[in-house]
Amino acid sequence: MTNKAKINIIAIKDIVRMEQVWEQEEKDETGLYYFHITDVLNRKWQTIGLNVSDAIQVFENGNDDVWTRIIKPAPFNFNLTANDLINMLDIGPDDWRIRNAIQIILNTVERRNEFVNKIKNINLHDIANLLYKMKSQYLRYAQLPNEEFIKMYVANPVEALSVYFLETVDVHTFWEWRDADGTYEKAIEYKREQPDMTLIQAVERAEDEACGG
Repeated sequence: MTNKAKINIIAIKDIVRMEQVWEQEEKDETGLYYFHITDVLNRKWQTIGLNVSDAIQVFENGNDDVWTRIIKPAPFNFNLTANDLINMLDIGPDDWRIRNAIQIILNTVERRNEFVNKIKNINLHDIANLLYKMKSQYLRYAQLPNEEFIKMYVANPVEALSVYFLETVDVHTFWEWRDADGTYEKAIEYKREQPDMTLIQAVERAEDEACGG
């Protein structure tokens, strides 16, 4: 039916042919049919096609809110882990940045289910774009409480900074932060002024302050 590049690459669990798109007096097996598709995220879609393979191709062309659309969202999955989500989205080792972002940004089962509820087409661009938007939202409106951050920082500053800034933090980055006289008090101060500040930006500011800038 169409030869556009795949926009929706999510795996399909089940596909069922439904009624014809346009009713006819006599049943025409070569007519255009609705199809219901359940993907691996357990979302139910409606799409159209002449047959199963054609419907799958239309489905892979992505959501258009008319012919191809989600008609039933996925139920809340209380057991959904970050690794489960990564596997369902078929994100390979080469896309480690997105894998890391899912583990860090979607660090609760509620956030992972929120992601499933918000995403439509499954492709690396749309996944990365939604993760970026959700990260910005969490940093501005659902920041880790300062009291929890302080407790985490005392126990494991690398992990605490990762959760507080919602980004990958390794020991070398922490050393840069520490060597710039970075403390949890400074992190809290900086984030209060600029919630979406990155740790690198925080390091640079701490270095400037240490040098009297």
